[in-house]
Amino acid sequence: TLAAAAANALGTFVVDSSVARGLAPGLAGLTLTLGSAVCVTARIGAGWLADRRADGHVAVIAGMLVVGAAGLGLLALAGAVPLVVGVVLGFGLGWAWPGLMNFAVVRLHPQAPAAATSITQTGVYAGGCLGPLALGATASAAGYPAMWLTAAVAMLAAAAFMLLGSRMLTRTP
Repeated sequence: TLAAAAANALGTFVVDSSVARGLAPGLAGLTLTLGSAVCVTARIGAGWLADRRADGHVAVIAGMLVVGAAGLGLLALAGAVPLVVGVVLGFGLGWAWPGLMNFAVVRLHPQAPAAATSITQTGVYAGGCLGPLALGATASAAGYPAMWLTAAVAMLAAAAFMLLGSRMLTRTP
């Protein structure tokens, strides 16, 4: 939920945030296009790499979220370089994880893939719904830099919870 909430903020707010920092609307739209292209490429690349790994997918997802959180943090800074790097990292790793998560969940629970992915997908969709609402309210009340930092913290927390949850589920009695 936290990861999807933070990642959904990218597609929802990156254009308006970019315009608010002084970019022309057309260039802000191209920034979103760049992020989308990087995300598509990263999702395909992550899937290709996942096919070549036997395990450790949840740790990879957590790593992707940590790097994505760094990208979201950069979006709180002024300037073109932090914006572009933040968008590339945020979309490229902070929003490229959902397919890999489904893959990891099915690999961890092959006896009940539908039940396992339905649980995780509930969190993804809840985050996709609630994230933009909560982060939009944050942006309205405290500004975009505070919103991007809040999203970065949520993404970091998601990485930590994924690792903790994975450890709890794979622990033997």
